[in-house]
Amino acid sequence: MLSPKEQIHENVKKSQNVLICIPKDPTTDAVAAGLALFSVLEKLGIKTKVVCPGFTLPPHNQFLPKSKEITSDLTSLKKFIISLNVSQTKVEELSYNIKNNQLDIYITPKNGTFREKDVSFSSSDYEYDLIFVLDAPDLDVLGNLYENNMEFFYHTPIVNIDHNPANENFGQINLVDLTATSSSEIIFEMIKDWKENILDEYIATSLLAGIISKTKSFQTTSVTPRSLAIASHLISSGARREEIIRHLYQTKSVETLKLWGRALARLKQDKQNRIVWSVLNEADFEKSGSSSEEDVLSVIDELIIDAPEAETIIVFFEQAKGNFKAIVSTPPTIDAMKVLKEYNPVGTKDFTRITIKTPDLINAEQKVLNTVRTALNAK
Repeated sequence: MLSPKEQIHENVKKSQNVLICIPKDPTTDAVAAGLALFSVLEKLGIKTKVVCPGFTLPPHNQFLPKSKEITSDLTSLKKFIISLNVSQTKVEELSYNIKNNQLDIYITPKNGTFREKDVSFSSSDYEYDLIFVLDAPDLDVLGNLYENNMEFFYHTPIVNIDHNPANENFGQINLVDLTATSSSEIIFEMIKDWKENILDEYIATSLLAGIISKTKSFQTTSVTPRSLAIASHLISSGARREEIIRHLYQTKSVETLKLWGRALARLKQDKQNRIVWSVLNEADFEKSGSSSEEDVLSVIDELIIDAPEAETIIVFFEQAKGNFKAIVSTPPTIDAMKVLKEYNPVGTKDFTRITIKTPDLINAEQKVLNTVRTALNAK
């Protein structure tokens, strides 16, 4: 019996058009893994598209090779075909006109006439014959990409690649590795034996960027000897480590730095439970000039690296009046997806985003902190 990696390889070899889907509000890992897989399939001569619902490329991801290949939506997955029998009467001229929301097609015969029975209608097969879904616990996180194309997802084979323990194994082929640091690491393990010399500096750079971003430059507890060995191999294959570090950690806009300052000024600590948190309100975003949730993520990244005494890090924020959210980083002993399930968490068990329905930001802060403290004290 073939392993999931072997099954994926066999399906790829039979495919002509592949769609790569990454979830809404993707991590750098999801973006990097998708772009690396795109480049691999492109090298194999397979027509490929990467799509992410509502996607806007974050500035710190623009250095990634092929980064402009990600689109935010799909064109029609099927073609509507109008067929005309020309065995008895040939076509002299063809034209069309669109008026008042109606398409009129004009066909002039060379001789004789066309009749209604000469015309038939049909739909083409789906444009893509294989779907890769990366870094997604379920299909719902694909948003309107899935909602508007359910029949396509139902009829097309899906390869599900993830490292999240909450993954629902929704694919026909599921490559879900809970011991991997990132989806990029899984992509490397999957492709390493596909074809000699398929790994070039561009693919290696994308994969290393995904691993570095997910491990906070190898400073999280998820780092394993395997991930370090893979990173070493990627660097040997030409991955541009210095460029990755510069763009992910050393290049920050003035707006981001201002938001950092506001978050650090309000930093709070629960020493007993080893929790560090901060709160950002709507005015903080306005005065800093920041409007991106990515800037909040960078605050979390800095706290993970620079506050080693903290096991749980939370940033609460309000980007619009009454719209309260939080990004939560928890220790391996806590499954935040379960602990915070009432807030519809998105992410992984140790790094989640939640939306809090409550009258004000102070209430949101206390409500989530009490939930986390209860979980920590129950260990």
